[in-house]
Amino acid sequence: MPDPSPEAPLRFEQALAELDGILRELEDGTTTLEDALARYERGVALLRQCYGQLRDAEQKVKLLAGVSEDGGAELKPFDHVASIETAKAAVRKPAPKSARDPGITE
Repeated sequence: MPDPSPEAPLRFEQALAELDGILRELEDGTTTLEDALARYERGVALLRQCYGQLRDAEQKVKLLAGVSEDGGAELKPFDHVASIETAKAAVRKPAPKSARDPGITE
């Protein structure tokens, strides 16, 4: 019997949405240890996939911008500093009062 073909990678947005769901499941603390470990492992795999997709996109942008090996049209490399902690902080960070109510100035 032939091995089933591996699943096609998720689109970037789908992977991020799944990561968000995993994060919420792990934070609520209702999963068993085995489930939490499995979800964490899936999250790490998704995170690696997302970073790979971002790296590929960066290379495409460089190619389209005409960056050559000899230094033509110099671009600064994209700084990959995102982490789960910064993503969590960004999701939970309350909007400034002025963003919630345009009539209020701070």
